[in-house]
Amino acid sequence: MKLSDVEPEKNVTDLIVRVVSMAPPKMISTRTGRKTQLIEVLVADDTGSTILSLWGFGEGSDLSAGKVIRITDGWAKEWRGQIQLSLGRSGKYEILTDDGSVPSISELGAATESQIHDE
Repeated sequence: MKLSDVEPEKNVTDLIVRVVSMAPPKMISTRTGRKTQLIEVLVADDTGSTILSLWGFGEGSDLSAGKVIRITDGWAKEWRGQIQLSLGRSGKYEILTDDGSVPSISELGAATESQIHDE
């Protein structure tokens, strides 16, 4: 599966992406008033980029820009006109060995910029 295959309100069964950047953690109050932490991670592959939302204290603490991860059993939704990924209840991510199969951050950035200028 590639990012271009991801559709809102559908499962993300098996997706390999590169972490491009990470926003600082935010404290969020849930609808029930419970506090939790949210980290938004910009991820990309050779077909596009999107945000992976990681909910919960300590989630994403092992991630950094440049790492390659596999997302399994995740979920996609549309938020403010953009598709976003989350792990939902049963999803997970794992850090993979970088074998060069996912373009580097600089290659991904160049591809994204050329897509923007072509539109």
